[in-house]
Amino acid sequence: MNRPSIAGIAAAAALAFCALFSGAASAQGRDSVYAVSGVAVDATAASATEAQAQAFAAGYRTAFERLVRRVALPDDLARLGMPRPDAAQLERMAISLDIENERRSATRYVGRVGVRFNDGLVRTYLRQIGFSLIEARSAPILVAPIAPAGAGNDAAVAWRAAWEQGGYDGELAPLVVAPVTLGGAPDWRAAAPYAQLASAASALYASLRIFGGTATADLVEVGPGGPPRDRGSVTARVGAEGLEGALRSLAAQANERVQNEWKSRAASVTGQRGRVSASALYSNEADWERIKSGLEAAAATMISEIRIEAVAREGALVSFTFVGDAGQLAAELRRHGVIMEQNAIGPVLRAAGR
Repeated sequence: MNRPSIAGIAAAAALAFCALFSGAASAQGRDSVYAVSGVAVDATAASATEAQAQAFAAGYRTAFERLVRRVALPDDLARLGMPRPDAAQLERMAISLDIENERRSATRYVGRVGVRFNDGLVRTYLRQIGFSLIEARSAPILVAPIAPAGAGNDAAVAWRAAWEQGGYDGELAPLVVAPVTLGGAPDWRAAAPYAQLASAASALYASLRIFGGTATADLVEVGPGGPPRDRGSVTARVGAEGLEGALRSLAAQANERVQNEWKSRAASVTGQRGRVSASALYSNEADWERIKSGLEAAAATMISEIRIEAVAREGALVSFTFVGDAGQLAAELRRHGVIMEQNAIGPVLRAAGR
């Protein structure tokens, strides 16, 4: 790294600091724990306008309940029950509602929406009524929805849609759907190239079985340096909502199992705090901007008190406080496009993919 003058360090650090936090308010909107997508709504009323209003009101509540399940510990939820803020409170806590898909008639509104919540208002509300919150994210997990050969194309399409439309890529342990070209038996060597593209640390094969009126998914996780891990099975009856409804239930159950395990692990270290001084290495301004953007995004969940101590042509000295352990920190930064490694000079930050 070139050695800049003291004056140059001070000026550049001040500029970099301002650049890093000039968009801090927008970090939540781009990639926030408090943004919930894939919320299904369906309402019927006397008019199209009334049906839409009812659907949106239901969407706010469903999204809020999904958010609570996302950040609350299962024991707290069992003890305290699902919070029930009134409609006015929900609207105050919501920043926006985004329509992802919709169909409407003169009396019915059917769609899928996403809702972004104000993280500060939701945190305050939940903590005041006794919830402890987990916000740290893991590295993504690649999901391969595998349909049986004899199930037919409709079942295969519906099984993939259950994962793609569920909004599970926004969870604390993000579940990212693999391309349709990844199939077969659980195999890390086959999954690894796809996992690398998704910044995923492992792959979850969700193999569908349909027998009579019952749908079952067998879950096996594979990753580097270890044997396949059997994560059990989830089951749903094919009822009034048909096969599609049963497959959505399977995906939701599998997601809940993964999320609860991650929260249990995260809760065990949630009180741990540390401070890191790292060298951010880059070859051009674009990579430096990517590193700053990644740190800014991670400030929504795990890190705080970011300081840029010095800036030079090919690197900078950065320090910040984090909550959790080193593995969680590395996973969260990697999810935001920043690789954190240890080498002879200590912790090093680089833009991913370069």
